[in-house]
Amino acid sequence: MSAPSPRPSADRAGSGRPARGGLRTTVKGPLVFSAVLGLIGGVIAGITASGGTQNPLRVDIALIAFGVFFMTSLVVVAMLQLAARENPDHLSQGSGVNRSSEEMFRKAAADRRAQAAAERREQGGTGGDAPRA
Repeated sequence: MSAPSPRPSADRAGSGRPARGGLRTTVKGPLVFSAVLGLIGGVIAGITASGGTQNPLRVDIALIAFGVFFMTSLVVVAMLQLAARENPDHLSQGSGVNRSSEEMFRKAAADRRAQAAAERREQGGTGGDAPRA
């Protein structure tokens, strides 16, 4: 049995399945774009490799170019979609890797200052010329 999806879903008519997203949130948009770009690249590469329209079409090179154009454009579009997606607000809260380094630096500096002040008080305020251990 699979675990429930962590994403909030609008239950479609009580069927237990999530509602379908729009074209932007599905895979159909990038696939269609990549297929069209692959077709254009394949046709151009096939005609160019054959030496013009008077010679027979180089189908092998056209298919290779289609595959290269399709896969490359699909990877680029997927990376752009991931880069444009906003992170959920709960990821910026808490501790660990979700805290900003500036916040961690300020806390560590304040802790060091407090520890140094406590050590000076314990030594009885001997002054700043005393050698440190």
